[in-house]
Amino acid sequence: MKENNIKSTLELKSLEFFKEESRKALIEPFQSLAKFVVFASLVALFFEYRLFHNLNYITILSRVASVSISIILLLISYTNFGKKHPAVLIHLLLFSIVVSFGVMIYFFPKTIVFNSQIISLIIFIAALFLSWEFSNQIIVAIYYNIVFAISIFVSSKQIFLLPNLIESVILVLIISVMAIVANYINNELRKDAIIKNFQVAVSEKKYRSLVENSAEGIFQFTPDGKLITANPSLLKLLGFQFEDDIKKFSVPDDIFKRKSDWELLIKLLEKQGRVRNYRVPFKKKDGTEITVRMNVRKNEDDENYPLLYEGSLQDISQQVLAEIEKQKALDALRLEKMKADSAAKKAQQESQFKSKFLANMSHEVRTPMNSVMGFLTLIENDLFESIDELKSFAKDARVAAESLLGIINNILDLSKVEAGKMELDIVEFNVRDEIAKVITIMNQQAKSKGLQIEEYIHPLIPQSVYGDPTRFRQIIINLLGNAIKFTEQGKVGIEVILKSRNENIIELQTTVYDTGPGIPSDKLNMLFEPFSQIKGKKSAKEGSGLGLMIAKEFVKLMNGEINVESKVGIGSKFIFTVKLPLVNEIQQVKKEADSEIVQINDSVNNFSEEVKERSDRKKLLLVEDNPISRNLESKILKEVGYDIDAVATGFEAIDSVKTGKYNLVLMDVEMSGMDGLEATKKIRQLEEPFCKIPIIAVTAHSSMKDRERCLAAGMDDYISKPINIHFLKITIDQWLNVKR
Repeated sequence: MKENNIKSTLELKSLEFFKEESRKALIEPFQSLAKFVVFASLVALFFEYRLFHNLNYITILSRVASVSISIILLLISYTNFGKKHPAVLIHLLLFSIVVSFGVMIYFFPKTIVFNSQIISLIIFIAALFLSWEFSNQIIVAIYYNIVFAISIFVSSKQIFLLPNLIESVILVLIISVMAIVANYINNELRKDAIIKNFQVAVSEKKYRSLVENSAEGIFQFTPDGKLITANPSLLKLLGFQFEDDIKKFSVPDDIFKRKSDWELLIKLLEKQGRVRNYRVPFKKKDGTEITVRMNVRKNEDDENYPLLYEGSLQDISQQVLAEIEKQKALDALRLEKMKADSAAKKAQQESQFKSKFLANMSHEVRTPMNSVMGFLTLIENDLFESIDELKSFAKDARVAAESLLGIINNILDLSKVEAGKMELDIVEFNVRDEIAKVITIMNQQAKSKGLQIEEYIHPLIPQSVYGDPTRFRQIIINLLGNAIKFTEQGKVGIEVILKSRNENIIELQTTVYDTGPGIPSDKLNMLFEPFSQIKGKKSAKEGSGLGLMIAKEFVKLMNGEINVESKVGIGSKFIFTVKLPLVNEIQQVKKEADSEIVQINDSVNNFSEEVKERSDRKKLLLVEDNPISRNLESKILKEVGYDIDAVATGFEAIDSVKTGKYNLVLMDVEMSGMDGLEATKKIRQLEEPFCKIPIIAVTAHSSMKDRERCLAAGMDDYISKPINIHFLKITIDQWLNVKR
């Protein structure tokens, strides 16, 4: 129904267009006809005047009137009225012509045949020439025949006696009918042509409107890349103002970003004839890059070109950017999810590792603790048969205690690593000496398994470097301890080489190797994870899961890296690097100062030996809130030659110092109430000479930061627990013999 309405509307518009065009088309033919009538009337008048000597003024007036009317109508045709009503002008013109010929027939009956044929011919030619609506031609035929009939009937009776009268009348009628028919045919043909042209024009207008107003860029180009058609949207999209400008550019060279995209497009069009949703980067006039989506097809029906490619494109740069951002967001979300899943998995694994670690630590701690308590119980109950057995019990208890202390130190180191509080000492040390210490410490363990520790140190490694020798040694001990633990036969060894060196920094590479069972490749990534333990298939031995992780953190603090190479059934290599300074000005100054102190101490010691022989024992004040530690330390100090008084709080320490009877104070740092640091500050605020008494810190904390805190509070020196008797005596004697 909708299509029928559209069709009817189009037909009505076509008819209206035909009528309007027909009206407009009458003006020029009418003007030509009017000019012809003027000329023909004058010529007819001239010949009639010469042929008919008896012309009266009426015949002359009719001819003159016809000429005048033609001239007047011609002038009117150039006005707006004449342009709007050309049919009226034509009727007036033809009627004036017909009347003038009718007058001639009336006055000169003998000319009826000639005049009737002439006027019929004029009417017929006018019908073909004007191509107006045939209804107008019928009207002309009617008044033409009426005038012709009147001119006959009102004439004298002689006209009826003229020969060829009937033929003339019949001819006039036939010509009238022919004029009407010819006009009708001509009108219909012209009507069809005009309507078709109108419909084509409407279609072209619609197509052009769609093309020009389309938001998409519409184009036509030849196979060699010459642009034939470009609509305004395409010009705007590519940054051009006029169509002629863009036609100067080559599509593959100047518009396509990559010529390979053009070549691929042409191949697809040759193969398929059509390409849809072809994404490709374009270059705008100013060089800016955009991304477009093309729909192109092959056109072989164009009259002017044997082959064209035509289609449309859209700028999808923003869409592409949105897609990229969306993909980035999805990737980021996916990555975050993976991280979250990994973190959750890692947390779950660490929880499992920690649970296993705690169970293992329980075994690791209880075993040496059981030995310590067992041997001490034997000693306490006199369950030994000789002094030698007693010493053996004491020695075994000490070894077990040292093992327990090593485990505790590892746990403390781990807590510092996790808290980010691990710090390194920077002192001068000899790499060869530290390796020798490692071998001395680990040699007995290796010999008990029939293993030999191999050693190689590159000869170019300098004698003195700066760093933390304790941590460096601990890394190697942890690695070598694992090597010995898991190696049943063959060898273990240490190799230290010089990796690089400049004026200030040396980089060492240390390798600890063994001929143990090796580690499966799928387990290597777990080695340095916290609380991670690798259990061999052929061995039930397991470590505490701390040694490698702590070693890795120490290596990292020394600006190095640690890696492992291992083959099952062949052995393993743990390789780590450390970067150590070769020069340390502060340490050099300290070294010189220490040298001077040593010389002073030697002199003081020599003097003190003499004084000891002649004077009483020195009196010390021990400040310790733990009763067991207080009794143990008091016993040790008395055994090495000092008189000892012990107090349990910082307040008692201050009061005791005020008595003035003590030569030195051993101050515990961690105490309830007033701690050792606060008590020291209070003592340093006393009047002389009480404020000058030497104070040595005794604490379980052992980092450089703790030492600095003690010295900052006013303490003179620092001893860490567990106490080494010999080191304790040397330190005390040093401060007893230094004059303040």
